[in-house]
Amino acid sequence: MEGFHSLEEAVQEYIGLFAVWQRADGERADGALLEKVFWEREKLLTQRERLSDIFLPWRYLEERCALTEAEYWLVMLAFCCEVEEGLCMDFRDGSHGKWPTLQQALHLLSSALPVGFDLIAGLCGERGRLACILRLYSKGGEEEEERGLLSGPLLLNRTAFYFLLTGELPGEDWYEPFLVGEREETFCGGGLLPLHMGEYDRLRRCLNEAGQVRILLHGDRGSGRRTLLRRVCRDGQLNAVFVKMSRLWKENQQCRSRRRQELLLICRLAEPVIIADLTGEIFDEAFTPEKANARLGAFVSGELEACRMVFLAESTREDELAGELAEIRMDLRDSLSAEELRLALDAWLAPEERRVWQEQLLAGYRLSIGEFRRKQRAVCLQARAEHISPAERRAWVKGLPEQGGYFVLGRVIKADCRLEDLVLSGECRAQLETVIRLAEGWSGGGGFCLLFHGSSGTGKTMAASVLAGRLQRPLFKVDISRIYDKYIGETEKHLDEIFRTARRNRCLLFFDEADALFSRRTSIQDSHDKYANISTAYLLQRMEEYDGIVILATNLMDHFDDAFVRRIRFVVKFHDLDTEGRRRLWEKVLEGSPGVSGDVAFESLAQAASLSPARIKAAAQAARLLAVCEGSGNVTREHLKKALELEAGKDETAIRLFN
Repeated sequence: MEGFHSLEEAVQEYIGLFAVWQRADGERADGALLEKVFWEREKLLTQRERLSDIFLPWRYLEERCALTEAEYWLVMLAFCCEVEEGLCMDFRDGSHGKWPTLQQALHLLSSALPVGFDLIAGLCGERGRLACILRLYSKGGEEEEERGLLSGPLLLNRTAFYFLLTGELPGEDWYEPFLVGEREETFCGGGLLPLHMGEYDRLRRCLNEAGQVRILLHGDRGSGRRTLLRRVCRDGQLNAVFVKMSRLWKENQQCRSRRRQELLLICRLAEPVIIADLTGEIFDEAFTPEKANARLGAFVSGELEACRMVFLAESTREDELAGELAEIRMDLRDSLSAEELRLALDAWLAPEERRVWQEQLLAGYRLSIGEFRRKQRAVCLQARAEHISPAERRAWVKGLPEQGGYFVLGRVIKADCRLEDLVLSGECRAQLETVIRLAEGWSGGGGFCLLFHGSSGTGKTMAASVLAGRLQRPLFKVDISRIYDKYIGETEKHLDEIFRTARRNRCLLFFDEADALFSRRTSIQDSHDKYANISTAYLLQRMEEYDGIVILATNLMDHFDDAFVRRIRFVVKFHDLDTEGRRRLWEKVLEGSPGVSGDVAFESLAQAASLSPARIKAAAQAARLLAVCEGSGNVTREHLKKALELEAGKDETAIRLFN
């Protein structure tokens, strides 16, 4: 006699045993004969299993779930009926479909095994040994309530069936197993990068302790949370299962119950660290934070209470969700350190492609490991498109700037204005020059927040462009209309994306009409006020944490929340121009072709109407267009008069006669 050489061979032996047993039962053999038939075949099968060198998943399941003999054979009957449909033929009577019922299966087993109330109790409730293995009902709805437990079909849940079939845990859309000895995810062909070493040591100590532990691990998207946990579990010889909570919570009650039973089976088989990923599209109008709290509490109850558990979060709302359950909180840095950046470059590039300037070029971008990978792919694609090596600086200069999604929540303003292009009051110019010098000397460490305030069209946006140009940074103008979202939590995600984009690409953040976003918090009258205040508090937090340059522009200074005002380092007041300032601006904007006729007196033109700089530029453009349309070689006094009348008509600004 020899052992089994494959799982298929062993399963065929089980199927043969059940087929002979069924045949004897169908021929109305007496109980003694049925028992003899079973035990003779069982003895041979068990002997061959003991001689086998292969892993037998059903025996491992029996041991890990502490199954009794009768429970073990009930599970194997369910498995063999799904593998070999022919076993189901004798059970069909036209009323129960293709699968045997639990009652029929128990009747067959009772001819050779002790089938009592203990076995039936194992089918009931979450804590039953078979509750996490068998799928007791195949349909939902009223049918389940109208029939008894034992009249349901004998079926395994998907995880149990896959494990018995292959000896492995399946990856589903709602969970992903990470088991000791399996092929691990690598970075650029190498091993997992050693990031966040302080948190790595702390996690290893916490997770290697026996008993329950619950940890909240907070980090921005792309910060390397999952990579860190894989390293901890790999080095500590710990199994893990990543559970996508957003997938579970959107399913109905019956599906959630089944998924939880499958997770219980995984816990019994692998004793994993459960990593509950709270990120993703969780909240909407129907699924409120209160419902999420209740479901998360139910999720970690019962047998799962004894498991080691890590909650992954990236937003304040997700932190609050896990905060009451977690005993330990850990926060990951949102960007690579200089040493980690060097390790990432060494892992990506071949030694002959490495250059010192690559490290220096990337250092200014403040990248997380996820963002580094995006930049890496962009540089590689650029190098491939130009048929050059990644060691060429040209591939980096063209490939590193953000593309595509960079413009979803705003746009980049071309920073091509010079300070000489601005016509400002003497006080405003002095303030702006001081701020520019301070910004040029600023070396980071704490945010640098500026407030430009003054009436519309006084040059606030141009001043922001001047500052960006002097610092040689892109100016990212936020589209405030795209920030707010009716779904709970989405506004915070948009704000998070804005600050991450600015940090990743070394942008100056520019919030025009900022009073709409930074306005005073209100007293809570309804849920809308509550969540609006939460969004404002989150914006305050991100402003506090952000270590780049932020420019706020407004013409309604009094509307600002006091908490935002306290975080502003410097304020520049943009005044309306006096007559001399308007004269200089008229001369500047009317320079070039077509020229200005001799009948235009700029002093009189400046006195004619008290217009803002933006409106003076608009009137000058209109006058030039009139000159071109009439075929005139110069802009005349009459053209300027008509243009002023059009511009002043917007708000009925008074116009004086001018020579």
